[in-house]
Amino acid sequence: MIRAVPDVNLYVSAVIRKTGYGGQILARSRELLLFTSEAILTDLFRVLHYDHVRRLHKMSGDKIVEHVDLLRSRLRRTRGRLQVEIVHADPDDDIIVACALEAAADYIISRDHHLLDLKHYHSIQIVTPKTFLEILDHEKSLRQN
Repeated sequence: MIRAVPDVNLYVSAVIRKTGYGGQILARSRELLLFTSEAILTDLFRVLHYDHVRRLHKMSGDKIVEHVDLLRSRLRRTRGRLQVEIVHADPDDDIIVACALEAAADYIISRDHHLLDLKHYHSIQIVTPKTFLEILDHEKSLRQN
């Protein structure tokens, strides 16, 4: 089964547009193993409270807490003990790479060019949500044949 770590931007886009790429990936979570960490969830909580983001998702503070708690209960979490310094242009993105390493993930899913510019780290491929959906579709077609 594919192991993946979504970036915070995927979760935010899924909240804002459930039918977008982020929403589609989360809706297909039974086809893969999605991992997160407490650091990623904390960052998501912070980003969902930004005024410009709240105007788009229109969730109350209580709904944001519920949403993050729901993800916490549904996703696999790494221990969050590993720290890396990989993304020099944006060190905040290091939590995504650390989580992917701890999870032995196959993919990091992100729209962030700082991560995408890496293309891969060790055996972890870093891809856009659209590319990841194409990979899922390809894997599904292979299983059906």
